[in-house]
Amino acid sequence: MARLELTWLGQAGFLVETDTTRLLIDPWISPADGRLIEQPPLELVADGIDFVLVTHEHLDHLDLAFLSRLAERSPGARLVLPEPIADQAEGVLDVTTVRPGDAIDVGDVRVEVVPAWHGVLSADAYTDGDGRFVGYLLHAAGQVVYHAGDTIATDGLLAALEGRSIDVALLPINGRDFFREQRDIVGNLDAREAVEVALRIGAHTLVPYHWDGFAGNTVRPGGAPDEAAAADGPLHTLVLAHLVPYRFAG
Repeated sequence: MARLELTWLGQAGFLVETDTTRLLIDPWISPADGRLIEQPPLELVADGIDFVLVTHEHLDHLDLAFLSRLAERSPGARLVLPEPIADQAEGVLDVTTVRPGDAIDVGDVRVEVVPAWHGVLSADAYTDGDGRFVGYLLHAAGQVVYHAGDTIATDGLLAALEGRSIDVALLPINGRDFFREQRDIVGNLDAREAVEVALRIGAHTLVPYHWDGFAGNTVRPGGAPDEAAAADGPLHTLVLAHLVPYRFAG
């Protein structure tokens, strides 16, 4: 059976490995003020990387300092990111730009691009940014894995995911509130919303992320299993440990 393995790097970052492809999604590796999570070893996240998928421009998703180091260690790696922010990564890696509705092959993984609803600042949240904010559907090893990027739940989001046969939903659960938005922290789904989204799109497994990264913007991950247990429908909730590979197929 074909292999599909995910390693959570913290925040929204994942290493995805198949039999022939190593790709990163939203790797945030560099030091930053308020960072709470350990930095993974460079040999894990910068050596032998084929592709990097980025969902939007916030520094914990588009880590330009790290991408420059990755370019030295994996010079053949290709960066995939939304077309409206392509100029921000100019000259770092070879770039493929995408918009919602696109589908591309990255090694042996088929990637479909879907919209997300977020904001650069609280003042412009929450919209799809005309393609500035995206999520990705990964088709690999007979599984469909959805990485939402940063998003809230909207009718548009659910419509974009309808009928996609999603197996595993990787969703942000740090939520949002008035006081964080006053500090220009643009929020995401909370645990209850993440469970509802996962059930609505037919996923059998929810993996919560984006709950651990920054001081002042964290939540307890146990809220997601608790909400799933109380929900009207079967849903397995998997809280991954940092840097521990988890095999979904193979």
